Amino acid sequence: MMSWLFELRSRYSLFRVLRNPSWVGAIAVATTIFVLQSPISNVHAQEREKVTSSKSEKVKNNSQRARKGNRKRRGGKRRGRGGRRAATVFVDAVTKGTATETVEVYGRVLARQTGVVASRTRGAIDRVRVQVGDRLKKGDIIATLVANMLTAERALKAAELTEFSAKIKTVGAQLRLSEQALERLKRLRKSAAFSVARYQDKLRDVERLRSSLVEARAKQVQARARLRMTNINLKNSKVLAPFDGVVTKRAVEAGNYVNVGSPVVTMLNEKSLEVEAEVPANRLGGLTNGTEIEVKPEFGKSFKATVRAIVPEENALSRTRAVRFTPKFVSYDHTIAANQSVVLHIPSGAAKNAVTVHKDAITQRRGKRVVFVIKETQRGMRVDMRPVTLGDAFGLRFEVLKGLKPGDRVVIRGNERLRPRQKVKVVQPGDRRGRRGWNKKRGRGGKSGWKGRRGRGKDGKRERSSQRRGPKSVQGE
Repeated sequence: MMSWLFELRSRYSLFRVLRNPSWVGAIAVATTIFVLQSPISNVHAQEREKVTSSKSEKVKNNSQRARKGNRKRRGGKRRGRGGRRAATVFVDAVTKGTATETVEVYGRVLARQTGVVASRTRGAIDRVRVQVGDRLKKGDIIATLVANMLTAERALKAAELTEFSAKIKTVGAQLRLSEQALERLKRLRKSAAFSVARYQDKLRDVERLRSSLVEARAKQVQARARLRMTNINLKNSKVLAPFDGVVTKRAVEAGNYVNVGSPVVTMLNEKSLEVEAEVPANRLGGLTNGTEIEVKPEFGKSFKATVRAIVPEENALSRTRAVRFTPKFVSYDHTIAANQSVVLHIPSGAAKNAVTVHKDAITQRRGKRVVFVIKETQRGMRVDMRPVTLGDAFGLRFEVLKGLKPGDRVVIRGNERLRPRQKVKVVQPGDRRGRRGWNKKRGRGGKSGWKGRRGRGKDGKRERSSQRRGPKSVQGE
């Protein structure tokens, strides 16, 4: 075995292989084939990449042609600067008039007529006829007290009055009888039968009876007053609403004993509301009695209010003064409640004449404040960009010092992407944008409805056909 390996090694040694011409030629051919194989494989790879890229470009061109066709169906392809499709915008006019700079001040709603309804007599509660939230009219019964004792007391006082009235009549009759006897004694003064002692006694009797009559009459007045008080207590056994309002709190239940002044319910007159605000002292220059301002609650509609009074007392800590405003409701608003927070737009100074523009018309372009003004041209309405110089703010408007004049129409919505000289379409704020443009309402029929849109079936869903999908992408080629 070892000899055979030694013989094979000696026969195929490198020296012997190089001395053999046939082996040298075979090695040269193999080397040439190996060197030439790599460029050929690279050429084949490049050809495959060219084929793949050409197919991708073809797919891209088909997609572009499809998009161009869709754009044509929608109304034409896009053009260059100034020639775009008309942009839909909202406009507002530049105005000139009396304007006042305002500041926001927080306040609250108060009720001028509110308080506790108390019992005016003592006794046990028989029945409470109201609940929290009930609206009452003046004179409605809120609660009733047990009136048995008051009824009996009234009868007793009435009997006392009758007794003293009868006593007055008795004393009066006795007085008249004594006065008659005294007159007879006076006529006997010149006769021998006249008695001085008897005359003096009758005179004293008359004086006593006159005093008794005065006392009986005084007791009659007292009895009449006690009877009147008893009638008042009996009437007060029914707790009545002192004004029109709403019950906000209930303090008693049936069976409770109340004394004079004990609270029964708490009421609030919802139609006697007014607004109170703590206004800084340096902002009172524009407020006088009767000045009208705008009040905006946390929720609900804004309303107007006029200054009723400025309290002449300043808070030493906040340097503010309390100002009361009377609201002017066209119709009563049930969303306004007592202790509700509101924002008041207080004039900070005297009014002045100024040219103003809506704040939404102002945009920033290259660090400058500009507005887009509507211009009528032969090719339709277009916009012109103008730089402006602004002054003070007056609510939702700014004072224009330079750049605009009264009557100019400026874009207040849709001006974020406008360009100079771009064509626009003006719509009214009340119009609604539909599926295919403005003033097109959604519907289930018609050209502008769900069924009329291209690419939608009868059920209003998008079609899944191959025509809507576009060309497929090439994968694995």
